[in-house]
Amino acid sequence: MRITEAAHYLGISINTLKEMADTGRIKSYKTTGGHRRFKREALDSFMGVERKPGPEKVTLIYARCCTQKQKENLERQRARLIEHAERKHYKYEVVEELSSGINEKRKGLHKLVRLIFEGKVERVLIEYKDRLARFGYEYLYLICKYSNVEIEIINDREKKYEEELAEDIMKILTCYSARYYGARGGRKKGSRKPKTEAESVVLAEIANTSGELDFGGIQ
Repeated sequence: MRITEAAHYLGISINTLKEMADTGRIKSYKTTGGHRRFKREALDSFMGVERKPGPEKVTLIYARCCTQKQKENLERQRARLIEHAERKHYKYEVVEELSSGINEKRKGLHKLVRLIFEGKVERVLIEYKDRLARFGYEYLYLICKYSNVEIEIINDREKKYEEELAEDIMKILTCYSARYYGARGGRKKGSRKPKTEAESVVLAEIANTSGELDFGGIQ
């Protein structure tokens, strides 16, 4: 739990909880970003609450790259994550896959969510946020949060505004193009239909927007 959640759970102030953690009265640990975290078991132990032992939980390493051409990158990504997990003495399991970050039918991601719901995961270890999902990361974050599962990101550098804006535009273009041209590809030759009014508006908006944006030389 975050310190605010832990303080609320115990019914004490954040400052009191900080002091108790600093003096060792309640066990805590810090993430790579320096944020303090508390395990529910430690809080229950402090309050004298006994809980039946549940299934042993593991750190779930999730590694992903988009295409078969990036297989070597995937192997290096997995190696970096495993090295980090072993340095932290985590008991871990690896889930990896070659699939687009906007693919909603990834078997590896589905396995990750299933293991979280089964209560078998203590934390999810990833290299970057977008390895987990290009779209919908916040939904996955909430699933983990309410399942008491931490998401640990080993490379959480802050991106510049221009980089984020350029990436968002490219994600929208990629997603729309894949669905639009995929639908067109299924039509028989000679039966091509004119664009609907909605399609025409979307394409016009994308064209107008791309002409107005200045990405400062970002490719």
